[in-house]
Amino acid sequence: MKLFSRNTAAATSEVVMFNYRRPVRARQVALGSGGRLWLIEALDPTHNVWVWQDEACQAEAAVDTARRLSLMLN
Repeated sequence: MKLFSRNTAAATSEVVMFNYRRPVRARQVALGSGGRLWLIEALDPTHNVWVWQDEACQAEAAVDTARRLSLMLN
């Protein structure tokens, strides 16, 4: 199972999206300092935008947080 794909030209890469009770995604973003950070975001269905929920340094933590947030009710 492929969790994410890397695109060297892009500043972000999708990891995984969960859609149990609400859509939540975890994505890796490039920082200006050369590092990378995982952002966990939930979809706001009213405005159709992704809203920051949390962040993590490790992919496993980001995926676990995204999965748990997706299981929560709005």
